[in-house]
Amino acid sequence: MIWRIGASTGCCADHPVLLVLDAIRAAGIDAVEVGTPPGHFDPWRHSEVQALRERLQTHRVHPVSIHAPFGGLLDLSDPNAHHRNAAIGAILTAAAALKELGGRNVVVHTSDVPRHGQDLPLRLRLIHESLHVLARACEHMGVVLTVESPLPHLIGGGADEFARIIDGLPAAVEVCLDTAHTTLGHQWPRFLEVAGSRLSHIHANDHRGQFDDHLPPGDGILDWNSIGRDLRNAQFDGWIMLELRCPLGSMQEHFARALRQLRARLP
Repeated sequence: MIWRIGASTGCCADHPVLLVLDAIRAAGIDAVEVGTPPGHFDPWRHSEVQALRERLQTHRVHPVSIHAPFGGLLDLSDPNAHHRNAAIGAILTAAAALKELGGRNVVVHTSDVPRHGQDLPLRLRLIHESLHVLARACEHMGVVLTVESPLPHLIGGGADEFARIIDGLPAAVEVCLDTAHTTLGHQWPRFLEVAGSRLSHIHANDHRGQFDDHLPPGDGILDWNSIGRDLRNAQFDGWIMLELRCPLGSMQEHFARALRQLRARLP
């Protein structure tokens, strides 16, 4: 099996997407997930979408996915319907940009709200309802809604909570597992089980055991050989996207080293 590995541009949120894309391609990576942090890439600006499309074509880089806007008032679990609809609208704007770029997977955060003190059943139900709306819209647009596993302290960050979120969604909806989010909560095997045949996407990054460090694989404590075996056993054939913290030095060298280290550690 040949692993399909790309990188997220959004790791370097303080740099324009075109500059990050140039570094990723120079590092020998030919597939990306497009990030949407403010100041990095604005999917609402058609001129930015066009410029990115042209650069992708010039570099012959495949735009596999887009990481839809999230955070703050953009939360699919928000009891305030106006805020929730704004989150849905932002995700669909990103989906439209991805469609124009020629990509497939619209990766969404369900919630960035810590579960403590929240009406968890209500929040999970609102996420589920929001994802139903998004699934229908994405299918109509010809892209694939892809739900990411949250950090363990957030709403939906427990594997059983995540199961409640995706249970009953249309079969076309897929799942992205984040290696840090799932292992920080010591639930990687259970998340694999919950994702099942929906699993199509991996956010790959390492950590030192306490925080979501976004380290290159091999710089932390994760057993990548074991992760790779688990993915093979699950018959995973999707994309593995390096989702890293931006380096202080050369972005090109950072991405190239992360790629080497991941390839050396996957079985």
